[in-house]
Amino acid sequence: MEYPSVEVLMKQIRDWAEEEDYDAIIEVLPELKTPGQYYEAVLCVAYAYLNQGFYHDAEEWLRKVEDQGRESGVWNYRLAVALMHQMRLEEALPYAERAVTVEAGYPWGWLVYSKLLYGCQRTEEALEAAKKGLVLMPGDEEFTSLIEDISNGLSFFEVTGVEEDDGKVENGEEKAGTFCGSVLLNSVSFDVDKVMADLKTEWGIEPSDKPGDMASDDASADESTRVFYLGETLVAISLMPARVPDGEAEYYAETNYMWPKAVEVTKTHKAHVLVAVLAHGLTPVEAGKLHVKVIATCLKQPNAIGVYVSGTVFQPEFYIEVANMMKEDEENLPVLTWVYLGLYRNEEGNNIYTYGMTAFGKEEIEILGSKHNFPELQRFMLEIAYYVIGSDVTLREGETLGVSEEQKLPITRSKGVAVEGMTLKIEY
Repeated sequence: MEYPSVEVLMKQIRDWAEEEDYDAIIEVLPELKTPGQYYEAVLCVAYAYLNQGFYHDAEEWLRKVEDQGRESGVWNYRLAVALMHQMRLEEALPYAERAVTVEAGYPWGWLVYSKLLYGCQRTEEALEAAKKGLVLMPGDEEFTSLIEDISNGLSFFEVTGVEEDDGKVENGEEKAGTFCGSVLLNSVSFDVDKVMADLKTEWGIEPSDKPGDMASDDASADESTRVFYLGETLVAISLMPARVPDGEAEYYAETNYMWPKAVEVTKTHKAHVLVAVLAHGLTPVEAGKLHVKVIATCLKQPNAIGVYVSGTVFQPEFYIEVANMMKEDEENLPVLTWVYLGLYRNEEGNNIYTYGMTAFGKEEIEILGSKHNFPELQRFMLEIAYYVIGSDVTLREGETLGVSEEQKLPITRSKGVAVEGMTLKIEY
């Protein structure tokens, strides 16, 4: 698209930043002719990334204009925010200090400076910085709350909302080790005692005697709910006496091209059982295996008609068959239940994407506009998913990938096409 003037283009870039559309800004960067225009556009890219929670990406772009940004309060502030959310507090602090030095009238510079001082155990200085920001923004709730929280000695997380792994892995990957799915039932009944007995008989799973300082079984559990611990890992099985809300299960059932009756069967569900595993002390793979075992056991209930998980609805027989591979060899990975492989065709060619990689701390993967047929794409993507999850490999932009020594397929990273957030793209 051509723009009548640079001024119009720059206004559009600012609008895109507010809309958090970093890809649109990046696409027009070559049209910017002066260093000043490029610098402002990069600040907009970083702004959009920060608002999306992509802190590493924001840092990368800000570093591209470091020579121009050193004397800018906004540049120093945004880099400090990006580093703080990666828990690189000592590294972030000088940038925050620089931000309030070169632009003392920018209140949000004082906000992040105060937070970083507090994170670096400099409490009195943190309070002073927060008070200076409050002078610029009288009565502002963020500053008054910050001063109160610091004065009360709350933890850094309670004061800032920044956790140890915040931003370390992006695009939802911080949820690694958290698994949740819904077993669909055609009647509102569920024998949780039978499930617990079957877990012990078939998989050797039973609650720990002393899971940390928790009781091994939820004392308040009723006849249709169990919350228990395996070591420190929480497992929750709970009957919800209603359909999955908002037609969500029926919507995602349409994606299961391997089960022609998926939508028809899903429409008959009257209730569902939520099955969740929150890993503590287990790797994501170990937690994922546990989740599959619990769901497969729930699917043996006579009124179980499917399971809504990993972005689709699986047929019970298929899910149980994949799970049972672990009985033959515990090293077998039930990737087909963990990761849904979505397929579609458009003018550019055949396309495939993953849904479920983030549960393992990995980014989703897409292959776009391929000349390969669907079975070839499925086989290739399944190999990649198995390799990445099983070997705990992190694919990165600029690297190459292949299933043989000769094959070197480029990897790029950009906004997802069929999947929300950032995804890796493999040229295949």
